[in-house]
Amino acid sequence: MSTLSITLSLALLAVIASAASLTVLVRSWAIRKSALVHPTERCSHTIPTPHGGGIAIAVISIILGLLFSMMDWVPDHSMLAFMLLGFVMVALGVWDDFGDLSPKFRLMAHFVVVGIGLASVPSLPVLSVFGTAVDTSEILALWPLLAVCWVWLINLYNFMDGIDGLAAIQALVLFGGMALNFWYMGHVHWSWICLFILGAVLGFTLLNWPPAKIFMGDGGSGFLGFVIGFMMLLSASITHVSMWSWVILLTLFVADATTTLLVRLLTGQNVLQAHRLHTYQKLATRLGSHSKVTLGYGSVMLLILLPCSILANAYPHSGLFIFSVLFVLFSALAYWFGAGRLTSSCRREY
Repeated sequence: MSTLSITLSLALLAVIASAASLTVLVRSWAIRKSALVHPTERCSHTIPTPHGGGIAIAVISIILGLLFSMMDWVPDHSMLAFMLLGFVMVALGVWDDFGDLSPKFRLMAHFVVVGIGLASVPSLPVLSVFGTAVDTSEILALWPLLAVCWVWLINLYNFMDGIDGLAAIQALVLFGGMALNFWYMGHVHWSWICLFILGAVLGFTLLNWPPAKIFMGDGGSGFLGFVIGFMMLLSASITHVSMWSWVILLTLFVADATTTLLVRLLTGQNVLQAHRLHTYQKLATRLGSHSKVTLGYGSVMLLILLPCSILANAYPHSGLFIFSVLFVLFSALAYWFGAGRLTSSCRREY
């Protein structure tokens, strides 16, 4: 092992320890200020629990942006945008967690952040669409589509942060899986970028694992959705690693959130109203356990989605086809488990 690898490994351990320590500090502050999430009919928890722990992920990740820039791993202007926009995202999330943020204003702010984010990457990605190379930077009509997809990612990550450890394990498997993909494709510095962000999430996860001692909150979930989208686009613009590998690793979250939203829309429900109708929430209720669902989702990501993401790089034109098959499969399963559908007890709540 080289001296640089040893140094980076020690730095990674320091990142994990720093994220865990900062999460402990945020938890202590939240308890002192009575910043607790109390159980409600639409909450999957049974005891008051402090929230806002995702602030630790955000703070450490923003600081890591300096390291990535100093190491010359990424363009300086992209990392400056990453840090500034990341700060805006965590500020919006904290405002939403501890204040009164209008959903319309939040959505508008997400589009502004995403618009600036798209402009800050060196170039928009060239996507392989069933064997045809599509340069999104040259097709103006695709820019709004990329923006909508990124904003949806930010919001669906928030929607999927509803039971202990789930949003955290998605991030851990995603960044761990992408570290493996980048190593496989010869981009070792990007493997380290993913591992460092994984370390920031892992430090928080130590206190978020079921039964959670602190929740991530919007300050963490929205920030992670932003980070994933930013790193996905940035890596696609400066490496030859398939962007579909990122998307494939997110398939469970995308399928669950999208199916739930569509079913609720088609059945005339108020999609702005809080609910417990996602597949993972229904499974947690059915199994009476957060840990079983979180471990189940994590296992599917590791055993199915991770190999498929590597396959998308081994066979460069296969990414969209692989994602499409997985998305249809997991969306069908989500619908079968009742995603978005009201039960008799839910109808009484509404």
